[in-house]
Amino acid sequence: MRIPFLPLFLLLLLLLLLPLNAQACTSFKVTRDGRTIVGNNEDAWSINAQVRFEQGKDGAFGAIYFGHFNGSPMRSMTDQIGMNEAGLVFDGLVVQPVAPRVRKGKRFIPFDDLMPMVMRTCATVHEAAAVFRTCDLGWLTHAMLFLVDRNGDHLIVEADTMIIGSDPAFALGNWRMSTCTDPDAIPMPRLQKGRALLAAGADTTLERGAEVLHSMVACRKKMGEGTLFSTLFDTRNGDVDLWFYHDFGEKVRFKLKDELAKGDRVIPMASLFTPSGEYEALQRYITPFHQRWLWWTLVVLVGAAILVGLVCAVLFTVRGVRRLFRNPIGRLMPMWWLGMTCFVFVLITGFLLLKEGVYYFGLGDVEPFAAWLPVVLVVLLSLLVWTSRHAPRWRLAIGALVALPYLALLGYWDLLWP
Repeated sequence: MRIPFLPLFLLLLLLLLLPLNAQACTSFKVTRDGRTIVGNNEDAWSINAQVRFEQGKDGAFGAIYFGHFNGSPMRSMTDQIGMNEAGLVFDGLVVQPVAPRVRKGKRFIPFDDLMPMVMRTCATVHEAAAVFRTCDLGWLTHAMLFLVDRNGDHLIVEADTMIIGSDPAFALGNWRMSTCTDPDAIPMPRLQKGRALLAAGADTTLERGAEVLHSMVACRKKMGEGTLFSTLFDTRNGDVDLWFYHDFGEKVRFKLKDELAKGDRVIPMASLFTPSGEYEALQRYITPFHQRWLWWTLVVLVGAAILVGLVCAVLFTVRGVRRLFRNPIGRLMPMWWLGMTCFVFVLITGFLLLKEGVYYFGLGDVEPFAAWLPVVLVVLLSLLVWTSRHAPRWRLAIGALVALPYLALLGYWDLLWP
């Protein structure tokens, strides 16, 4: 299906102007007595997380990957976290956006191709860094990579910066580390809680690692959503512990060597665990990011609203000048209110299609003024109906077929009132 160019272009432009939604993915590593463990909390609202095994072929390393995606057509299933047979672990974290930069003379390899290549061929972060130096990483505009190897060295990769370290204990979250001069000042309470536990006594037992992970999970009040899954890697033994949907009462352990011997395969993550009431509530929650048909429906409506709004703007200008001295300007008011309604509709729907967090934190999480947009929309619709009361009823009926279900959805998402 082709994406309507004009509405998608305007929505993407809107996305570039919006601040980063609240995120709280966290990762840490601990090295002691020649052993390194790595923990990761993946915060997301996805309902299709999976575990993927890929055997090594022709001398390459096999690996286990943990991935997910939301229902937007602008995304696809992506491996977010993984570990290969050499004990190299990677994680991807969202961070504050920066302007994209092109690295001339470097090869462009997208994330979905680059990370599997690194995991197949690299055993240490130094080998991985050598690969990254040959690549144009301009696509890392709002993300960074965190890699840890069996030796305990770690690597942070941003669009134009790489940081290599070997701290015995290290933790990070959704914060651009190249701009961080004081990790204690990062405004992420759960990250700071985990860092405090590491500072109080970091060791490489899996029990302690699980305790640190558990201290940094999210379980929010909207519907108990938050951390989608948590992983704990023993890089020396090749073991991986997995917890699902911030429930640390049940875990699954993978022995990488044994799992790879079974061949390449993909396992839906939820099938490995006892059904969770909170996760089932997330699955039932209707949003454009969970139901792709709704995403496309809103895109079509945005395209129609942009077209109607442009037509109204042109007609209002042309007829307004012509009638200003001959006919009451009030006869143009329905056209004016319709154009303004389309404008506000496009603005709200742009947030709904591009910022998943609004369904859980509200439109005010994007910008404080945005929380009042649905109220403005209702007022504009009321003025439109009042000034169009003498119009043919079929026009009002068509408007109601669009407006009422849309307002019902806003009410379902608790967005009608700030």
